[in-house]
Amino acid sequence: MVCALLGIIVVGMVLGYMFLDVTAKPILDETLMAALDFMGFVAGIEIGSNRRLLKQICTPKNLALALALPTGVVIGSLGGAYVSHFLTGLSVYDSILVGSGLGWYSLSSVVISTLYSTELGAVAFLANMLREVSGFVLIPLLARWSKLMCIAPGGAGTMDSLLPLVIRGAGMHAGMFAFINGLILSLLVPVLLSVLLE
Repeated sequence: MVCALLGIIVVGMVLGYMFLDVTAKPILDETLMAALDFMGFVAGIEIGSNRRLLKQICTPKNLALALALPTGVVIGSLGGAYVSHFLTGLSVYDSILVGSGLGWYSLSSVVISTLYSTELGAVAFLANMLREVSGFVLIPLLARWSKLMCIAPGGAGTMDSLLPLVIRGAGMHAGMFAFINGLILSLLVPVLLSVLLE
């Protein structure tokens, strides 16, 4: 999956370089936003159809843990983004804007490119894609020490692409929390981006 994703990006860059210029940006932005709307629709269907998982989280202890995990991930992500501005040369605002993607590279890059800066949108794409790719390496390693700690590196990707990895490395119980973590983070990304871009 990672190789396929990287291959698609490289092919897109080559084709864009060879056949398109900046005048195609409005059409590409509309196409990307339509694709994101469809992805959100499909994600909603998937979540709504998983009644068994929704029933399992309805104990007070599990609900508290289900909210604590994404809260910690958001604090860690934005804190890490703040620290990264010292290393990257980006402004604090730009670093936190990139970090607010929480691993959802397709949404954060499009929104930032469309509403703020194409260059920073590219940075958001790369940073958040690398977060997901690093999740493929870090989740199995961290699962050896903590079944729940391994969820954090994946960010919003723990709801979909990284969920099977969490289940395989940490079990179905951790997979349930990974799904909830990814769901909450996916709901928070548009809110964070809207607040920061106002």
